[in-house]
Amino acid sequence: MIAGGFDDFSEEGSFEFANMKATSNTETEFAMGREPNEFSRPTTSTRAGFMEAQGTGVQVLMSAKTAIEMGCAIQSIVAFTSTSTDKAGRSIPAPGRGVLSVAREITPKQPLRILDVDYRTRQLAFRRKQISQWMENELEDLRDDPDATELVAEVEREAARQEKDALATYGMLEGSDPRIAPLRRALAVWGLTADDIGVISIHGTSTKANDLNEPHVYHDIFTAIQRTPGNPVPVIAQKNLTGHPKGAAAAWMLLGLCQSVNSGIIPGNRNADNIDPALREFDYLVFPSRSIHTDGIKAGLMTSFGFGQVGGSALILHPRYLFGALGASEYRNYIERNRTRAMASYKAMSEMMTTNSLVKIKDHPPFTPELEADVLLNPLARTSLDKSGEFSFPKKLDRSPKVAKENQDVLVNALKGVQGDFKGVGVDQELISAVPSHNPTFVKRNFTESEITYCQAQPSPEASFAARWAGKEAVFKALGVKSKGAGAAMSDIEILPDENGVPSVKLHGDAKKAADEKGVAKVLVSLSHSEVSISLKYIGRPC
Repeated sequence: MIAGGFDDFSEEGSFEFANMKATSNTETEFAMGREPNEFSRPTTSTRAGFMEAQGTGVQVLMSAKTAIEMGCAIQSIVAFTSTSTDKAGRSIPAPGRGVLSVAREITPKQPLRILDVDYRTRQLAFRRKQISQWMENELEDLRDDPDATELVAEVEREAARQEKDALATYGMLEGSDPRIAPLRRALAVWGLTADDIGVISIHGTSTKANDLNEPHVYHDIFTAIQRTPGNPVPVIAQKNLTGHPKGAAAAWMLLGLCQSVNSGIIPGNRNADNIDPALREFDYLVFPSRSIHTDGIKAGLMTSFGFGQVGGSALILHPRYLFGALGASEYRNYIERNRTRAMASYKAMSEMMTTNSLVKIKDHPPFTPELEADVLLNPLARTSLDKSGEFSFPKKLDRSPKVAKENQDVLVNALKGVQGDFKGVGVDQELISAVPSHNPTFVKRNFTESEITYCQAQPSPEASFAARWAGKEAVFKALGVKSKGAGAAMSDIEILPDENGVPSVKLHGDAKKAADEKGVAKVLVSLSHSEVSISLKYIGRPC
């Protein structure tokens, strides 16, 4: 999504703002010996109205998954947004206090466990185990079903939906609870609290009413969400430099806040000749006149106010919180895609500037009149590059959802059973995300050094570890031995590719002893995985 705003300076608008005494008076300012770049003085005792400005500001918003897959340059994480129209009144320019609602809650006596990252991590891991168990139960029911191929795909789709719901509940904390303020909830998603907000960017128009109302609102917000007293937040008053556009105001502020959070530098208000003494009572805020070089900013909060008591707020986080959630291989792949995209973008931009083709006017949609109804009625309709280099819809549109077939053949054959003299069959299906391959203790207990070296060298170590874990579980089931409990190590079962790259099983210790007792000399393995799950079939065979 592309979001932003723009406006142009107009004589009519400027005249009416002056009539409301909202703008600084040029004659008065010059009489006091001030230069034009000193006319806008937010939060000062001498502020006398805003300075007109014009321009545009635009942001490109997309999901984290899309941004990672495309290799886009990620400037920040938009963790929370809110708009409010808190009241109606006869005064159009009077400032409102509706943004206070971001801190609305009935504070409980005891901290809520759902706000604790460790608690949610345990719950999510448990839920993923439940989903994996549910898949196994469903696949067992499909053993004699003639339509098993299609139904296996349906099971995987449902498992993906269940995991998405679990992530929404324990990851993104979706929903509402009167005991949790919306802003507190947004911070808790990332394991943060009110004390982790390192900077705020105020609307700061340099008018008498707004610059007193807005700090008051922030002070009440931080009081409500229990920021630690004595830990004031530095304030950015960007309009001391940019003046006050109308359409682009919030877009400019968001861009400035992103720069501050990314660089760790909080720009000072260069025109702050004397901070208004009335702001002293808001001790959660500090108004610097010089830039502050911090050791890093985790989160920034901004507010924007408009006529008619309309307000908005946004919380952004440093991109490292997203990058930290990626696996090492995912992050390396993103860096490579980002580098490739940056080079392509530079080339495209250079060509547009040299050929004066920055703006390309389109005179038709990406579909023909004959295709219009089909495109609008088909949720699977997607554009692709045509021969002319433009995106358009093909004449033949997809009519059925694409199904990941990686696991189907393996599972269907295993469910139907095998022919011949075999000692046992074991099938296991796991969510990749349910296998804690990020945990070094888990990896060391359950995988040999050779397995660890092999998996870590793969394009997706997470999927490789999960495949071998599911394989070990399937071997365990095929051997039909008594379980030693969930904490038993699986390193006695080793799965590595042979000289032809085909996965093979080597048994050691107790696993080999159990196989020898049952007369199993060799274990055949069939392995596959999709983005959702890992599926294995292991068959113990006698000599």
